[in-house]
Amino acid sequence: MSSDTTAQLAWLTEGRDVAVLYWPREADEAARLDREGVAHLLLVEEGEPPPVSASCLQDWLMLPATDREVHIRLVNLAKRAANHPRRPSVDEFGQLTYGGRSVFLSPIDNRLARTLIERFGAVVAEQELIDQVWPEGATNQALRVHVSRLRQRIASLDLTIQCVRHTGYLMAETSTVNPRAVAASASSG
Repeated sequence: MSSDTTAQLAWLTEGRDVAVLYWPREADEAARLDREGVAHLLLVEEGEPPPVSASCLQDWLMLPATDREVHIRLVNLAKRAANHPRRPSVDEFGQLTYGGRSVFLSPIDNRLARTLIERFGAVVAEQELIDQVWPEGATNQALRVHVSRLRQRIASLDLTIQCVRHTGYLMAETSTVNPRAVAASASSG
């Protein structure tokens, strides 16, 4: 591809969170992006078999490909990605990253966040959170205190933790949660 094409790809992907990778050379990176729910276009090197995937956040093109083909695939991937909430990630140092921003977490908040992220957007039962975060056991009050602290910590990332009364908690993107429910969970959790 020409340098103009490379510059255009950078512009296209920058604002739309679509990565462009070469297949199979960057297969490990493609697997990581799959796990993190990041949209990506695989440019399949000439003579190589294309990947098989059920992910709607992955697409591929055989090289050589025209600029128009690449552009259309990127735009379509960006549109599909807009309908899929991206999961936050926590690295081995306790750095939680979402939407290009990060915060560092304490060891307890790290374990709590990891458990909630595993089921991002779904309710995790209180007892499951206690079992994962405190294997030696803890009270529901300790859980509420740490959820409240974590909720404050991740607010700057446009993430929230919602309390589902008498059931558990769910972590989600702030814009996908009912504001009244968030306010109620903040006072109860």
